[in-house]
Amino acid sequence: MAWVIFIVILLVAGIIFLNVHSAPHQQTGEQFQRSLEKILEGKVKPLPGQPPGAQEAFQIEFQFEGYPFVYEDIPDRGFTQEVRKAYLKVRTYTDFTLYFTEKPRSTTIKTDVIIVSNIPDKPIEGAERVRAPAPLKGLDVQTNNPALANKLLANDKMVDVLLEFRNKDSRGYPSLALKVQEGTIILEFHSDEGKVPSYHALRRNPPSIEDYLGGLVLLARFIKTV
Repeated sequence: MAWVIFIVILLVAGIIFLNVHSAPHQQTGEQFQRSLEKILEGKVKPLPGQPPGAQEAFQIEFQFEGYPFVYEDIPDRGFTQEVRKAYLKVRTYTDFTLYFTEKPRSTTIKTDVIIVSNIPDKPIEGAERVRAPAPLKGLDVQTNNPALANKLLANDKMVDVLLEFRNKDSRGYPSLALKVQEGTIILEFHSDEGKVPSYHALRRNPPSIEDYLGGLVLLARFIKTV
């Protein structure tokens, strides 16, 4: 009986040893850049327009399924130390704008953007109201093209893509890590590890960036063709 217990202990110790030594580790900055170059089949370039002293801000331009993408990696100063965040962007060659923001206590209507929560109950002549689906009810929807926004939000596949990037803060308020700004779809990799997608998770597993490309192409194709 004793030898059985001994074998079990050895097996458990071996599993623990393998898990510890096979756990993913975060690459150095240069290793991370080289990995992304290989995965995205692009070249690391300095990111233009950064303030003096911004260390190691870079971008990688690449093509995926015929769409022009750019990955941007920049420093983001935290409370005690410099942290980093990143953006994955794809152009749709349109002027479409779509934001999802936490419902504010008070908002201001921009001249070229309709804020859904500020539209009165009585219909405005010539204005179309954006109908947000139930999973996005906790968010304000802002757009410069309500007709296109309604078509996108009525499409289950498009909503599923958006929900992949839905987060909640410590108060339970929702947010979305994705927006469309003047025709460019922008996905933010947060410096906060508790949010999706997380910059730290990407650093630990660079190939995971491929998980987001397909969804962004679906959105880009829908926006461009509808």
